[in-house]
Amino acid sequence: MSPTVFVVDDDEDLRDSVVTLLRASGYVVRSFVSGDDFASKYQQTQPGCLLLDIRMPGIGGLELYQQLLLQGRRLPVIFMTAHASVEIAVTAMKSGAIEFLEKPFESQRLLKLVAQALELDAAWRQSESRFERLETAVQELSATDIETLDLILQGESNKGMATRLFISERAIELRRQRLMRKLKVQSLAELLQLTITHRVLAEVRQLQRNEQGRVPTLNRIQ
Repeated sequence: MSPTVFVVDDDEDLRDSVVTLLRASGYVVRSFVSGDDFASKYQQTQPGCLLLDIRMPGIGGLELYQQLLLQGRRLPVIFMTAHASVEIAVTAMKSGAIEFLEKPFESQRLLKLVAQALELDAAWRQSESRFERLETAVQELSATDIETLDLILQGESNKGMATRLFISERAIELRRQRLMRKLKVQSLAELLQLTITHRVLAEVRQLQRNEQGRVPTLNRIQ
């Protein structure tokens, strides 16, 4: 699926000019006249980035982005406004914006930011996809596999594991082989790398969720 630049702005002239610029630059673009229109049609599986006007009839841009984050529908966003203030700019950046653009803005600056936003979205999705693959593999491990993996991560030798579990070293070797086969790794180094990667990605995911839960309250400045 090609990444799409989603342009949400009630200003028809501005919206059309941005869409024309982006399409002329080779981007796939979809435009929306309101935040409600975008929210009702956007699916998380659609890669891309969001160009979002802050002040619009109905739901405003900041409030819309807050709702998207709380729903787990995350896209890199570039906020736009013709009514800038320090308070709005600070709130926009705290919400996770790539940038805060005051209208009118330079075309080249917009294109540069869009390119950055699309690269960021691709990185997010790649990380999420990798985590999902690892998570699926880990979830399919048995209690015995998890026990073996924990001991390996503790640096325990086969002999030490056999002593702690009251089983033979041969049984430990068979456990290791089964574990590595399930996780599709060929060596201890690969096993450790996979496990560390899974943990790091899980921590990153949790941090992102925590950040989404700390999106500032925005209604007061709409």
